[in-house]
Amino acid sequence: MNLLTIGGSDPSSGAGIQSDIKAFAEFDAYGLTVITAITGQNTTSFGMIEPVSQKILQNQLESITADFKIDGIKIGMVYNSQIIKTLYKQLKK
Repeated sequence: MNLLTIGGSDPSSGAGIQSDIKAFAEFDAYGLTVITAITGQNTTSFGMIEPVSQKILQNQLESITADFKIDGIKIGMVYNSQIIKTLYKQLKK
């Protein structure tokens, strides 16, 4: 089973796509990722957050969906309305 997680990256792996991948693995699912934003954080503090560009977001989605059959999608942090619109357009296909 291929599961796609769309969301932010947490370098401490306590949340975001890194945490989703760990959860997917517990169910023997293959985890795929599309990053919407990058954070600077650890287990005790949150630093910065920056969204990815529309161009790379669209490219990530196109690349993954062209190569894999997606059995399920989990959407986390989408950061702003531009990201939501891009996700909507790509996932609608």
